[in-house]
Amino acid sequence: MTSSSRRRFPLGLTLVAAALFAVCVALGVWQVQRFQWKLGVLAKIAAMQKAPPQPIGPVLARLAAGQNVEFTRVATGCAAGPAEPAGFVMGVRESEYIWRAQSACRLAAPPYDGLVADRGVLQTANGATAAPTAILPSPGRLVGVLRQGKTAAEGFGLTHPAPLVLVVEQETPAAPGVAPAPPPPGAPDDLQYVGEYTLTWFGLAGVVACFYAALLWRRYRP
Repeated sequence: MTSSSRRRFPLGLTLVAAALFAVCVALGVWQVQRFQWKLGVLAKIAAMQKAPPQPIGPVLARLAAGQNVEFTRVATGCAAGPAEPAGFVMGVRESEYIWRAQSACRLAAPPYDGLVADRGVLQTANGATAAPTAILPSPGRLVGVLRQGKTAAEGFGLTHPAPLVLVVEQETPAAPGVAPAPPPPGAPDDLQYVGEYTLTWFGLAGVVACFYAALLWRRYRP
């Protein structure tokens, strides 16, 4: 390689490096903006969960119309019914297995005929690795928060259950042996990792810049 060819300006390399650098910086800036948006959404969720409970009928009507009502705090009375076997969903609290009891809350809220109520933790099953069994009375008056969640049985015999779970904060009368224990506020799945890659993208931009500078130094060093 001659001295002139060695010192020729690397136009192709420069264009590639500039494109990679611009993409990494743009993605880093986008992550910063998304992080600010996430903070706003989490603040809104926290405010919704602490707001006075709304009657569940209008809230489910908004859900049927296509609105997002997750994290809305609601109050409802469930239709009376016979005692039934509860369903149970496993959870973990302070490194110990817990079992959350679920039942159907039947109500008239067209097009829904009810929804699944997560009534809380069965106290006698703390630490158990096998699902317990328990017969619980039909839910009465419930106050809680609507959440996406796993259900122990599909609809619990409901014909058209609402596609959200009512995580109970207060139940009147209380279900025997069950302690309402709302899970942590959490966030929607699409918010879990927002902003966590900001440093990664800016770091990659720095790596591209350093790599390009090193190549230029090697090419043009005395």
